[in-house]
Amino acid sequence: MSPEAQRRELQHLEDDQLVVFALDGRLDAFNVLIERHQRYIRGICHNRVGMAEGDDVAQNTFIKAWSSLDSYNQAGKFRAWLSTIARNACNDLLRQRQRRPTSSLDQMVDDVGDHLMPASTARSPEEVIENIELGVELQAALKQLPEHQRVAVVYRDVMEWSYEEIADATGWSLGTVKSRISRGRAAMREQMTQMYSAEQS
Repeated sequence: MSPEAQRRELQHLEDDQLVVFALDGRLDAFNVLIERHQRYIRGICHNRVGMAEGDDVAQNTFIKAWSSLDSYNQAGKFRAWLSTIARNACNDLLRQRQRRPTSSLDQMVDDVGDHLMPASTARSPEEVIENIELGVELQAALKQLPEHQRVAVVYRDVMEWSYEEIADATGWSLGTVKSRISRGRAAMREQMTQMYSAEQS
């Protein structure tokens, strides 16, 4: 069987099956696990320590997971096991900073600001400016939300996580996730309306 065919075969396996192969020395099986979960783990790390160092912490998470894979004993919960390693790695980094960390979520909002700005096909400078201003206003509205709503909205609307992924990352129930996203979006709409009303007056 060719390496590509083996890779396709591995991609159809459950996480725990891939772990068994990885423990048998199959690095290609562990690579499938990395590809499957790296976006989720990077999101956790970006949220906790910021975009600048989040990728390094995420990479270290997978290195640690590989080296301690024989300690995995949570059948069906490989992602949760990875999450624990990622959070511990983030906490280690925060302790090393030896200072009170700034809000990692606020930093994440700043870093993803470009994603909040609508893609512009405008031809006039005025239209370009309007698009830029809209992005700034969206960021301002987002930062005014309570932290739990801000987390929910950023995960869902900026990072495009599923409700299940958000629940896994935060420990909230699915109902709580959906409620906080809904309330956050409603609050942002109200804030945007007030901003526009103030500009028109």
